[in-house]
Amino acid sequence: MEFIESAGLMKTVTKIGRCYEKLVREYIVNITDECSEGSDEFKKVYVRGKCIKFSPTTINEYQGRNNEAETEEVDLLKKVTEEITGGQIMHWPKKGLLSTWSLSVKYAILKRIGAANWAPTTHESGITPMLAKLIYLIGTKGNLNFGEYVFNLTMKYADSFAVKFPIAFPSLITDVILSQQPDILHSGEI
Repeated sequence: MEFIESAGLMKTVTKIGRCYEKLVREYIVNITDECSEGSDEFKKVYVRGKCIKFSPTTINEYQGRNNEAETEEVDLLKKVTEEITGGQIMHWPKKGLLSTWSLSVKYAILKRIGAANWAPTTHESGITPMLAKLIYLIGTKGNLNFGEYVFNLTMKYADSFAVKFPIAFPSLITDVILSQQPDILHSGEI
């Protein structure tokens, strides 16, 4: 819990808000590649005829997080792999997923919390590079731009044509939408 507290992510684990699944899915479907372009004019998603600002800054502001924090560049998965496996494995596997069995106890716990709260996955026995980098930054108390992490993870849906997929941060997305457009819900929506 000390690492989660230090990363400023306690709210994402202990205060999970409401989620309107239909609204979140409509939002995800309307995300386009243009959302990731530089200008604030592009960082918008239109849902139900309303404009929602969507950027790392918007997410950080909603969370009350510091926008100044820059996520450390962890290009070398080698460094991440060595740290989260306690030095047992030196290189990220070529098949794409690192076995959860190889994680040290601290990172195995962070992976389980991460898979439940930050990056839902269908891979119980493996960890993706993106989640590995997140738990690495949390476990080493590195600089974490959480808004950037959520934004980049959500942008992955813009390229996907998958019909059923686990959505990361559905409650956070719901809260961001409702904070900007409180009257967007349809009557009777649950």
